[in-house]
Amino acid sequence: MSTSGKARDTGMQVTHFLRKTVNYNDTNIATADKVKVGTLPAGAFIVKALVRVDTVFNAASTNVLVVGTSGGSDADIVASGDVNEASAQTFVCTTGNGLSLTSDTDIFAKYTQTGTPATTGKATIVIEYAPNSDG
Repeated sequence: MSTSGKARDTGMQVTHFLRKTVNYNDTNIATADKVKVGTLPAGAFIVKALVRVDTVFNAASTNVLVVGTSGGSDADIVASGDVNEASAQTFVCTTGNGLSLTSDTDIFAKYTQTGTPATTGKATIVIEYAPNSDG
């Protein structure tokens, strides 16, 4: 699946998913450019977001992984307190539940850290959404 294309909608009355694995050292993950997770279609609303920390993020002081839209301060789907990046488990995030999109919207992940830089960190992000298949 390409995350650089247009928003996905199969036209069926089923929920859809965006899934993206990110690493602590991915290009642009700590910059204003961020890492693109995918694009949600106009009329979609978010049902659920999950983040599975596959490998703990190990910066010395803080590790913060957020997910969101650029217009939502990059944390309107997964906020800074939704995930414990130092614990390898799955987190059900409720920050973005019910977020409704009026236009095709790019979703981004961003990782910030302080203290001694991280040498590990990997997470899988899953966003479940309901497209507007009713038209």
